[in-house]
Amino acid sequence: MARPEPGAPRPVVVVTGALAPYTHRLYEHLAGELDRPLHVLSCTPREAARQWVVPAPRHYRHAVLPGLRWHRDSIRNLYVNPAVVPRLLALRPAALVLNDFSPTMGFAAAAARLRGIPYAIRTDGVPETDPGGRSRPHRLLRRGIVSGAAFGLGPSAGSARLLARYGLAADRFALSPLFPAWSPAAAPPPGAARPYDLLFCGMLNEAVKGARFFTEVVLGCLARGRRLSVRVAGDGPLRSEMEARFAEAGVPARFDGFLSQDALAETYASARLFLFPSRGDVWGIVVQEALQSGATVLASPHSGVARELLEAEGCGIVRPLDRDAWIAATLELLDDPARRSALRAAAAAVLPRYTPEGAASGYHAAVERMLAAA
Repeated sequence: MARPEPGAPRPVVVVTGALAPYTHRLYEHLAGELDRPLHVLSCTPREAARQWVVPAPRHYRHAVLPGLRWHRDSIRNLYVNPAVVPRLLALRPAALVLNDFSPTMGFAAAAARLRGIPYAIRTDGVPETDPGGRSRPHRLLRRGIVSGAAFGLGPSAGSARLLARYGLAADRFALSPLFPAWSPAAAPPPGAARPYDLLFCGMLNEAVKGARFFTEVVLGCLARGRRLSVRVAGDGPLRSEMEARFAEAGVPARFDGFLSQDALAETYASARLFLFPSRGDVWGIVVQEALQSGATVLASPHSGVARELLEAEGCGIVRPLDRDAWIAATLELLDDPARRSALRAAAAAVLPRYTPEGAASGYHAAVERMLAAA
């Protein structure tokens, strides 16, 4: 990544864990709004548990930092990239955005404070899933980064509460909503035209995604006399267990494994209900993908999207992770097309607020305020 040309506007730099399809869309839009170059520095080329392919940037510049990467489990990664410091000193950014918390973001925050570079801290996190509430090292890292931040960004009011917990004033926070990386090419088909009753999409683990709970709900419906057709998109440690249990029970189940972005629209549009039994997602973009594809969503309360989209806007059903309650809710929704239609209409009314343009506007507002105060 080259140094800025003499006399050229100093760039805005984003430091992030890894590019994802939706963040790529965000940075393309943000680059078009800024009056200066946008550079994105990633801690790793791709998270170890992800198989997505991100297009080459067209409007922003991207580089991967050398360093140490610890893949802790299917969703948690630890990045230590000291090279972020000389890279920032070379780029001399006018403003910096740090994406969430890691030792690398701590290095970047320290370099920014040393050189008087204003920075914003962005997080998807909420108090309910914040490891700083139970871990002193996490808590100290968050306090150290937030204490020097000029601004905060996040997709929800929960993110604002999390940053406020570490000292960020409420008037220095801007919403930057999360959004799907793709949009359906056609209007979603009606429920009667969908071949599957239930869809699960995500990492097939229990600790976070609740894949075993999903299996129990399907088998519980069978015990009540309903043999539902099931589709499972994604991969993970519980795949073989789920396949065996469904096969043994005679439940017709399709397992797709990992799917490319191009295949997701057809997948979500193939099922009447999308079950999201999360045990701790900070947000949950898969819910928005299901909603924009016309599927009705039944979710646990343990995600930002359940609390701040489904519940707040009345466009989905949220139930505690109680097996019997989920069995009952699943069967009730399948037997009530009018209610599914009403939820679908509510989702269509609210989803236009969750766009890459809206997300980029939040970033742009934060950058403009930081530059004005510098």
